[in-house]
Amino acid sequence: MKLIQCRFSSGQRIPLLVQVGDAAPLPVLIPFIYVQRKLRHLAYNTAAAHLRAIQAFYSYAESRDLDIDEAILACRFEAILALLDGYAIWLQSGRQADNLIARIGTAATTPFPQIDPRTRDQYLQLLKQYLSWCATRYIPRARQNSTILANIEIVFADVADVIERRFESHIINARPDRTRYRSLTDTQQQIIHTLIRPGAQENPFPERLQLRNWLMIELLLETGIRRGELLKLYTTDINQGSEHAYLSVNDREHDPADPRAEEPALKTHARTVGLSTQLYEVYERYIQSERRPQRNGKPMKLPYRYLFISDRGRPLSIRALSNVLDRLFLTIELAHPGLLPTLSAHDFRHTFADRFLAHLVEERGFDLERAMDELRRVCGWSETSAMPRRYASRFLAASANRHNARRTSAAWGRLDT
Repeated sequence: MKLIQCRFSSGQRIPLLVQVGDAAPLPVLIPFIYVQRKLRHLAYNTAAAHLRAIQAFYSYAESRDLDIDEAILACRFEAILALLDGYAIWLQSGRQADNLIARIGTAATTPFPQIDPRTRDQYLQLLKQYLSWCATRYIPRARQNSTILANIEIVFADVADVIERRFESHIINARPDRTRYRSLTDTQQQIIHTLIRPGAQENPFPERLQLRNWLMIELLLETGIRRGELLKLYTTDINQGSEHAYLSVNDREHDPADPRAEEPALKTHARTVGLSTQLYEVYERYIQSERRPQRNGKPMKLPYRYLFISDRGRPLSIRALSNVLDRLFLTIELAHPGLLPTLSAHDFRHTFADRFLAHLVEERGFDLERAMDELRRVCGWSETSAMPRRYASRFLAASANRHNARRTSAAWGRLDT
């Protein structure tokens, strides 16, 4: 089976697991229902991640002569869970073996490289959600006429509990790894500003792209918008208001006018974010003279409303944005080895959130709850999101460490006198 993208005329995209073979590619039944019933409100990339985890398990089960759809419909969950031990090993061994103890010598190259425990945990977590949903949906239907098991709720509770316990024994690190979180320091940010400034001698980009790339990075730093939100901006989304300029973030997922093969994913709550006058002036200059690529000495006519356009006159893709950041990172690494481990669009969002929260508390004098509410609003998080509290926790930890360092330094000063 393979994972494909189905795109409707409305622009909506859904991922599908389909059978492979000579016949027409029909969707695999239960994963298809799962997408429609459980995942339909998720972003495309998130739903596709669920299906990739399901696809891997179906592939492993097929190699063990078990049809997962048939087993689920027959409520043979014990047969499915019996595969879990081998599946966990199979995943981490690069999908080669399910009884691997050790390896001698050099392994042959495989199409599936070994994955780290965190990725394996994610696959297992998503598979657990899928099987739990299947148990909820299919056990009562299969046994509602059973004379042996009269209490359906007890039957389901038993299976759900077994699924939970079996997966717990295999998931090594259920809590996500926080070490990947990274906010730019003042030094790192200053170096990026210096390199990316249009006309700078060290700027690694062609002159025709320098203003566009500078504007993208400044928007990421000044507004904290996500990568997908940046690439989905229209030319009309930045405006001058009565008090200040502002950027409007709108939900444009499944836009039928978007020609990109990989449409930027969105997790967007519509909102406006204030901008500096200086950045608005740069935006106006970009719109007037730099947005449209030149062909034969004349600006191209563009059929798209998107703000950021590639050199070929099409909306900028996720890959193109990644290439911009990769090239900038390589330039920084050559000039300042070891300064940054990596560079991604989300690093700018982390930087914005940290600095915005600190500004509200330390300079505006807001209490932490009010500051978290404003951060939630400006970053577009839902009311139930834990992200504002996570940034607040980091702010409090940094503040506590700073105060303790001052206290102990003062104590040492008194001892010296």
